[in-house]
Amino acid sequence: MDRINLDAIEQEPIQGHTSKGDQPKWQVDGKWYKADHMGYEALAEVLVSKLLRQSNVTTFVAYEPVWIGHGGKEFPGCVSKNFRAKDEMLVPFERLHRAYQGQGLAAALSGIRELQERIRYTVEFIEKTTGLTGVGKYMTLMLELDSFFLNEDRHTNNLAVIRNEKTKQFRLCPIFDHGLALLSDLNDYPVDKDVYDCISCVRAKPFDTDFDAQVEAAEALYGAQLKFSFVRHDIPPILDAVRELYSSAVIARVEQILYEQIRKYPVYFF
Repeated sequence: MDRINLDAIEQEPIQGHTSKGDQPKWQVDGKWYKADHMGYEALAEVLVSKLLRQSNVTTFVAYEPVWIGHGGKEFPGCVSKNFRAKDEMLVPFERLHRAYQGQGLAAALSGIRELQERIRYTVEFIEKTTGLTGVGKYMTLMLELDSFFLNEDRHTNNLAVIRNEKTKQFRLCPIFDHGLALLSDLNDYPVDKDVYDCISCVRAKPFDTDFDAQVEAAEALYGAQLKFSFVRHDIPPILDAVRELYSSAVIARVEQILYEQIRKYPVYFF
């Protein structure tokens, strides 16, 4: 397992782009390092990216596990390549909507009664302001992934596009940021609590608190998108990548969560 000491590197400022507080992050030589903050966020990032290799998702951020040294301590963490090129910046949907409409997207969505219309409004706004196409399929894929991996942090600041500041052109982000998936927040979902009770407590974002309701509404508009090709016996070898970082109890729980999600969502598999 790789180790890196980041004491000499300035930590990235907290952006407030998560509903539960940001992980410590550092940018070094074209790579992003993130340390665990509330539980096993790095495990979630690594595992999701490795499972996406066995799917029809073509553009996603690959995460690898790493020990991060900082402040005289070592933390489990993950590392990924910077997916933004020179002169590119990340523009959250929330901020883009505020710039064009004078209020944040979350506030605008709260005034739209029907779930399908909240999704349609978001997609049409993004396509109109950026000139991008295929945003509906992209959004549907994101919601499908969040439902399968139980990602509770897909609020309007965690949806974004990439803007080139020189050309003023936009592009869609690769699939990234699943740190608060798989019950990784051990404050809210202690490892000794029943897995099924925890799963029942997870609430979706950003259009509805019900994962399945969001997916059903999006697929009605833009069609189903996600397909996995992995099977149950693929999971233990994938978890081997992070066994050094986490307790056997955490590993066993994540394995149980994935088996339950495979059982619940056969529709996501070839």
